[in-house]
Amino acid sequence: MNPQFADKQGDRWSFVAVLPDSSFVHTIHHSKRTGEQAEVFLGKIKQKSDGLAPLFLSDAWFYEQALYNTYCRYEPRSYRGRGRPPLPLRIVDEQLKYAQVYKQRDRRGKLISITTRIIKGTEAEILAIIRKSGRSKTINTSFVESRNGKYRKDDARLNRKTMCHSKKTKYHDAHADFLTAVFNYCRQNEALKELINPNAPLFKTKYLRKSPAMAEGLTDKILTVKELLFSRVPKDSIL
Repeated sequence: MNPQFADKQGDRWSFVAVLPDSSFVHTIHHSKRTGEQAEVFLGKIKQKSDGLAPLFLSDAWFYEQALYNTYCRYEPRSYRGRGRPPLPLRIVDEQLKYAQVYKQRDRRGKLISITTRIIKGTEAEILAIIRKSGRSKTINTSFVESRNGKYRKDDARLNRKTMCHSKKTKYHDAHADFLTAVFNYCRQNEALKELINPNAPLFKTKYLRKSPAMAEGLTDKILTVKELLFSRVPKDSIL
């Protein structure tokens, strides 16, 4: 995003991480949009996953140092007996791959150009990981941008300069968390449907419709909102 529009982002920001293979919203974190909070957000991603460094694609904001601080290890340095003991050496995980998508806009906010920047790893390595999933071929942030668009469409609290804006952060955050669960468990994703009966006659099931949670193996059907609300889930589970 163009820095000249940074002062129009409001007082509350939601960091969103989407798994590209399934469009599952893996992690959402509500806070100020700062580098410190970005590191908290990445810490949640690491805690909810296997801890291995992922391929991370984002817009051109402050994730670089936050990623390096999250996916790294520290090795002690030898002390020669004079002065202060040296600080441990930070070694960034070699498996970490990171690229940025930079969108340049004019003074009115109209998109002018889109460029990519390879921050960690090589372009060939990043493209190989992207194409392996079969859902994309280029470096982009389309999956998270699509999800962000659905948040704005379904949550009037995110609209600017309207009477719908949240007066209290707890209601703002709770609504976004609820929508996240609905997106993951109650909405089918057309890109995930599976052909199970190619010769199905009229009014018979031809495709198996899937939600992101089904694609992740977390449930065997698309839940209704009632089923979602009556489900018991662990406190620290993924939404």
